[in-house]
Amino acid sequence: MIPFQMHMEKVPQVQALLKQFPWGRIETDGTFAEPLIRAYYNVLGAEGFSYWSIYGGSNAHLQQPSNTSDPSEALRVEDTKGFGHDCMLLSNKLLTDETGWKLGKRLIPRLVFELGTEPELASKADIVDWDSWYRWRNLPKESPAALLLHYPLTVYQLLVNVLYVAGPKRNSPESRQALNVHYIGAEVEFPCTFSELVLLLPYTDIKMTFFGIAVHSIVKKAKQNEPVYTCTSPASCGASTLSIFLHGDHEDWDPRLLFLLGSKPDAIVGPNAGLTKLFAELQRDVLPQIIAHALPRLHSTGMNGLELHNLTQPREYPITFNPFQRPGQRNLGSVRLPNVPNGFTMRVVGSDQEEIIHAVSAGVPVPASDLSELLQKTEQ
Repeated sequence: MIPFQMHMEKVPQVQALLKQFPWGRIETDGTFAEPLIRAYYNVLGAEGFSYWSIYGGSNAHLQQPSNTSDPSEALRVEDTKGFGHDCMLLSNKLLTDETGWKLGKRLIPRLVFELGTEPELASKADIVDWDSWYRWRNLPKESPAALLLHYPLTVYQLLVNVLYVAGPKRNSPESRQALNVHYIGAEVEFPCTFSELVLLLPYTDIKMTFFGIAVHSIVKKAKQNEPVYTCTSPASCGASTLSIFLHGDHEDWDPRLLFLLGSKPDAIVGPNAGLTKLFAELQRDVLPQIIAHALPRLHSTGMNGLELHNLTQPREYPITFNPFQRPGQRNLGSVRLPNVPNGFTMRVVGSDQEEIIHAVSAGVPVPASDLSELLQKTEQ
């Protein structure tokens, strides 16, 4: 049995992250009433609230009914006829910084800068948590931007500090990086908010493809094979680019998808996976069996022996605290374990040098190079 005390020790860390913000109020039950803060800044609602728009009703997340009897849901956004996930994922309205954020000028993490007001080149900064990000963006902690930007900042954390496939100091004007990222489970995210990545990762050309049930249900409304959103950072910030696509031929990501042939992603990320640290630890124990079960199908897609070996080598699957989590504990009734949107990260697989060094230093045996032997072990 996993000791609950070990997980409860993370609660002060979650609360400390919230309390650094002037609006970071902790309720008597330890939770954070985010709707109250949105209402305070006049950005609580569905259609017409730009980046802050919420798909309302009792089922704000697809196939995940919320607890509508909870008294803290008094400010729950009502369902708005004709407004849903497609309005958020397909929003192509030309928004300025002001019309997108709907906040006071000094509270907005701008993307359009007057000459000389751009943030410092990210490779010269040390952006490791919300505090350092707010300082780098020259924003007061009064700004509620973290309540939205935990999605792109979590992607940044995963790419840089969990999967090690990108970094602010990795590239240069002479040596740019093309980064292909698959984003699983997109629902409530506004593509525009991911433009923060072009500032955080200088000299990087990012292609991001959204997958999920919501994407599958709306993709016919999108222009096929064309990005739903593009942006470029200023030259002084590295002139990085971002192109976001929607893939809706299937509800789920599958390695057998035809469009993956010859175009495998550098990273697959699933923000806000809905797992507490406790439940993640319970589920990670079965990850080797899940991977083993999928191995024959992966082999049939054309994955080479080196890729399969990397996928199946023994791992620890470390679960770590995400410094870019959405501030504040969510309300889950009687659950008091640390549970926040994008609260923890877990690495399932990777092929970076840091992991290889860790495996060797830990004395983990290198998997056999013969593919037939590998498949035979899987069958056993």
